Amino acid sequence: MLPGRPPFRAQRALAQGFTLIELMIVVAIVGVLSSVALPQYQLYTGKAQLTEAIHISVGRKAAIAEQYAIGQPFAAINGGSQGIPADVASGAGQYVDSLVIVSGSIVATMKSSGVSPCVTGATVTLAPVPPAIPDAPIGWACTTTSVCKPQTCA
Repeated sequence: MLPGRPPFRAQRALAQGFTLIELMIVVAIVGVLSSVALPQYQLYTGKAQLTEAIHISVGRKAAIAEQYAIGQPFAAINGGSQGIPADVASGAGQYVDSLVIVSGSIVATMKSSGVSPCVTGATVTLAPVPPAIPDAPIGWACTTTSVCKPQTCA
């Protein structure tokens, strides 16, 4: 022992910051949460992108209903004839590649790139349903080949 110095005592250092194990636990938790969130977000964006196909078909649905109201059978209603808008072979919308009308049904094909993986190349078909009561509006049956279906196309 040196004169004027207190006896040696081990002083415990105060913990500063996080330990490595604490940081690894946080990283693991974030990884688990993101592995659940990413697929759900892809489904959400896919549904939103499929909804575009339904929205850009509104004008064509009205034209088809008008032709049906004047006596045209659905089988005779095709794109680009009898006042029906022409088919769009490419670039119909931001996510929709083509829009075709065949026998009164509207078929929208999604783009193969720049869209959510669950809608890549999928088709959305809006088929007219004749009314059960005369002079009632026609209904529309929506089907799609995509796994992420919006509520309007269940």
